[in-house]
Amino acid sequence: MLLKLLLYFIVLLLSAYVYYRYAIKTNILDTPSKRSSHTIPTVRGGGIVFFLAVILFFIMQQKIAYPYFFTGFLLLSILGFIDDKKTLSAKLRFPFQLVAIALILYDAGLFENNLSLLIKIVGFITAVGFINAFNFMDGINGITGFYTASIVFPLLYININYDIFPQEWFWVILVAIIVFGFFNFRKNALMFAGDIGSMALASLLLFWLTKIMVELQSPILLALVVIYGVDSAWTIMYRLRNKENIFEAHRWHLYQKFVDDWHFSHLKVAILYSGVQLLISFISLQFIQYSIKVQLFVTIVIYLLFSGIYFFAQKYFKKKKRNLL
Repeated sequence: MLLKLLLYFIVLLLSAYVYYRYAIKTNILDTPSKRSSHTIPTVRGGGIVFFLAVILFFIMQQKIAYPYFFTGFLLLSILGFIDDKKTLSAKLRFPFQLVAIALILYDAGLFENNLSLLIKIVGFITAVGFINAFNFMDGINGITGFYTASIVFPLLYININYDIFPQEWFWVILVAIIVFGFFNFRKNALMFAGDIGSMALASLLLFWLTKIMVELQSPILLALVVIYGVDSAWTIMYRLRNKENIFEAHRWHLYQKFVDDWHFSHLKVAILYSGVQLLISFISLQFIQYSIKVQLFVTIVIYLLFSGIYFFAQKYFKKKKRNLL
């Protein structure tokens, strides 16, 4: 296993460097605007290492065990890469997203006959929200990599106990995070994940979470993404209330307030988000063998608690800004 992981690391690191040089040469750059968190043009699409990690994993396995997931994963990743090179309209992306998400959820078992129609509908809507929320939250250096790790470790812990997926799959993604981190976990990042990175990771995490949730009948796993879920959902609701275009860049996310108003560094905020999420995840996993009703109750309480924290923090930042004016 160690030799395999070393091989993954070398191949992904070389691939990331080649892409970095290619992106500079072909001008695949994220140019800063007044709503950006960076100040210099930065390579976009560095998250291609996550896409390649999954491809390499299946090559090493010498089979594609989940063909529908793989098809949806390819579709979302390719759309993401095209979007990194040339911005696509939301109207063009959305139908393909729906198809890709349906394929991923089918392979994850969400559409099995023993699940009610209500669960299937709510699950599909939640999945669409998760995919887009994961993309929206990629706004500062380190947050995508660190937060993904905070989800992968609890899933790896569950998988060690229940053996649903090959353990190697989780370790490969952690290796990819280390490689990506070399270019991104900096004050001035060399590369951003871009849409290909967020789409590849979101589709993979969606598949893992849904598959394990269905297999173990454990809705408590929704708590593994509560920080992203609360921040993105309530920020979207706030922007819709103000009749803003939710697909345009903005600075309303709570993590952006930490950077702008408290002047935390990007990496401090990323570590804060992932650290809190990791703590909540491992507390939540203590309820995994309880009844579904208990798990749902605990999950709802967790989401309500962090919704309260979100509103309190946003109110505090708003009051502080008003006082400064």
